[in-house]
Amino acid sequence: MSERKTLVPKTDNPPAKARDSGIINLVKAGKAAYNAKNGELLFLPEGELALRGVKTTLGAALEAEGFQKVDCASDDAIFSVAERFAREWDEAARAFCEERGRELRIISWDSDAGASFARAERAMKSIVSELGESAFTFVEDVTPNAARTFVLAARCEAGDTGARAGFFCESCGSLRFPDSPFDYTPRQPGADEPEGVLEDVETPGANTIAELCSQLSIDVPRTLKAMLYVASDGDSKCRAVASFVRGDYNLSMNKLAGWLERERGLTGLRSADKAELHELVGEVAGYCGPVGMPPRVVMVGDLSLVGSKNTVVGANHPGYHKKCCCHPRDFDPPIADIAQAASGTPCSCGGIYKACCARELGRLAIADLSKAENGKVKKLSYRDRVCAHDFPFLLDGTVSAERITMARHADAP
Repeated sequence: MSERKTLVPKTDNPPAKARDSGIINLVKAGKAAYNAKNGELLFLPEGELALRGVKTTLGAALEAEGFQKVDCASDDAIFSVAERFAREWDEAARAFCEERGRELRIISWDSDAGASFARAERAMKSIVSELGESAFTFVEDVTPNAARTFVLAARCEAGDTGARAGFFCESCGSLRFPDSPFDYTPRQPGADEPEGVLEDVETPGANTIAELCSQLSIDVPRTLKAMLYVASDGDSKCRAVASFVRGDYNLSMNKLAGWLERERGLTGLRSADKAELHELVGEVAGYCGPVGMPPRVVMVGDLSLVGSKNTVVGANHPGYHKKCCCHPRDFDPPIADIAQAASGTPCSCGGIYKACCARELGRLAIADLSKAENGKVKKLSYRDRVCAHDFPFLLDGTVSAERITMARHADAP
């Protein structure tokens, strides 16, 4: 009888059309094969062992945080289990994890947002701890239709599977995505200058930041960028929204939409067309500013404007701007974190974020199903002899064992 062999076809040649260094290294090590026709990664015996090990590690991390490991095959089936047993088993019947192919599906219900946030954070911390590698971390992100989102990630190269634009602080090692929450307040240019006199200045044709800076010989951080949108109130009526960030920052639509829903009950944020803008705020395109904005307009300013001095802003009149505008002397809208991160954004540790790529390995999102069904899992509730119990906050996510295995075999960025 011939000696039994394990299929480990090692090679020095990278697979055709593969760009992901994790895939390339798995194939070279004989742990996987790559189908260039459809981009499918085929795990061979040793690769399957590595994949199984990751799933075991993830399952252990989640079980340690109270997620029940089940085999239900669908979200509807998991809901059916929770609905059947939550009355008697409470917490034990409200948090589940399940292997589905090369992913772990994660679902849980809570009665309030704080409990759901805490559960998600504990789950991510446990996963990172169990994986036991400094390359893996979790990042908070801001996404539509979610009260809060956590992303499991690892730095990577641009061509790697699941790569996203991100920012990395070399001082403390923290990672952020463009829409991640920030608590920065950048140092303002001219912070030590005396406040000037607010006055109008003629700026014909200066309806862009670049042209404005050219005409007035100023740097971009000395300007304010205004963006106009519309959103719907509870009666489905359009409301004009004016958002403001420093000239060298970009707005995060996801952050702005989240703030408007939480603080003003406005939904359906979108760009306004020319006719809507003219009706709601007048003919101010390119010259919009925070001073003298009609009171019917919902205004919000970014953290990057706090304490700004002698800034140039739109005068809400075509062909004119105002110079020496100061916060909060001349304008004081509600302030929120609505700007995107960018290369050069300060980190809370004192360092600076630089552009990088990060591989998304999984995500957990918290939704409030009392406001809207997300179409995947239903709100959990039941009534006993005492009262009705409601669990509308859904923790909903997946973690990819496949991508984690790729990341473990990838070249260091």
